[in-house]
Amino acid sequence: MNTRAVKPLRAVGLVSGWALVSLLGCGSDDATTALCVPGQQVACACAGETEGVQACNSAGSGYAACVCEEVDGSDASDSTDASDGADDATSSGDAIEGDTIEGDTTEGDTGGLPDHCPAPTGERPSRRSEQVGAFDPESGKLVMFGGSFGVPENCGNPIPTFENETWVYDAACDLWSLSAAEGPSPRTRATAVWEPTMKRMVVFGGRYRAGSSGNYTLLNDLWAYDPAEDAWTVLDDGESMSARFNHTMVAAPELGKILVFGGNTSNSGLVYTANNDVWAWDLTSGAWEKLAIGGVAPKKRFFASGLWDGKRKRLVIHGGADESLFSNTAKYMDDLQAVDFSGATPVWQKLDTDSVGKPDGRFWGSMAYDAARDHYILFGGHDDGAQGNRNDLWMFEPEAGQWSTLSVGDSFNKPANGFCSFPPDFTTMLENTPERRNGGLVAGGPDGLYVAHGKTDCGIVDDLWRYDFASSDWQSLTAATVGEACVRKGGLNCN
Repeated sequence: MNTRAVKPLRAVGLVSGWALVSLLGCGSDDATTALCVPGQQVACACAGETEGVQACNSAGSGYAACVCEEVDGSDASDSTDASDGADDATSSGDAIEGDTIEGDTTEGDTGGLPDHCPAPTGERPSRRSEQVGAFDPESGKLVMFGGSFGVPENCGNPIPTFENETWVYDAACDLWSLSAAEGPSPRTRATAVWEPTMKRMVVFGGRYRAGSSGNYTLLNDLWAYDPAEDAWTVLDDGESMSARFNHTMVAAPELGKILVFGGNTSNSGLVYTANNDVWAWDLTSGAWEKLAIGGVAPKKRFFASGLWDGKRKRLVIHGGADESLFSNTAKYMDDLQAVDFSGATPVWQKLDTDSVGKPDGRFWGSMAYDAARDHYILFGGHDDGAQGNRNDLWMFEPEAGQWSTLSVGDSFNKPANGFCSFPPDFTTMLENTPERRNGGLVAGGPDGLYVAHGKTDCGIVDDLWRYDFASSDWQSLTAATVGEACVRKGGLNCN
């Protein structure tokens, strides 16, 4: 039997139950597709000296992945190998389960990467959302923790799972690895920051539920992960801090503290309790303190994005939502506010006083501070307009007090056909940009912004991108196998 490197092509599976389903899969130059018949396989047309099969799911609905295999000699018609490859590949939208999915693997070949890099394994995290993470600027590693494998159906809330996996992406080696370290309990909607003094990723809060319904257990423990030692440590059991999720957290090394703003303190999935309090965890004493802040506090909220501006010693927050989050009259927040710690006492101040030329209101957006250029960067989230998920990029200049657009992202083009039924040209796609999303991992470093996974119009995506602050360019690091709109690849609907 020949040795073959299985290379999954673009997944043409559609998220089960997702209303974008039609009789067309992703169009591509690499493979052709046909309607599925239960228990049968359909031949794929592959480029060059390759062959492949398409395995239909058991129900015969939707499409499975078309997998082409490189052939190094004879036995090109070995259907056993081909079908095994199809089983291993990403197939329908609901087929990615468990811990990993496999990619390209060539044993002993590091592909021109640095000498210290191990041979690629093809291991990568399966798609998820509501996870957290942070970037370690010294080691160049991105850490991802927790999240949910639950996939939305018909634009409804998914039945969440609660995970506690720790994944590490080594940027220099372009390599994902699953940590064996024991850490925090399973959770979603926590927050994480990189704390430069401790040189650890710090995770706080979140929520968990053992069953598929009922109230959640809210968490208030504080943990730290050391990428150098691959080890988790409990910093605080949370007895003196109220449990919450969808809060904002930043590391403030100039203060020797970790700051937490707002969040949701309701354990119900139907009723929300927004907050606007500010707490500080002291790195020296290891204690929480609720801070008294002067000035006019912003509206209570959760899902706000935030950053720490060390130059001005201020906690910056943007956007978010309140208790009306999922109502027909919901209006998401678009203000940029800050707690200024430069004086004798901290005080709230509004930063963007001009209502024109600013980002739309949104929840679950993400912010990072580009210290080298003294800019605040805002990416994505979910707006309260016709478009929903966003992939735009904005820059705020703190000295000028003005917003400007770095990338418009995909733009609204045509209204939906009905509830959760979007035409392929719903948006005008901007090439070489991540899929529109919210609820994924977004982590800033000194030179760029990392974006991984999250909730899209097509379910959950499993990609990894990096935005370079200096060049203003996006780079795809781990290509999506599921969760993107096929229009990004020249086809229709969702892959």
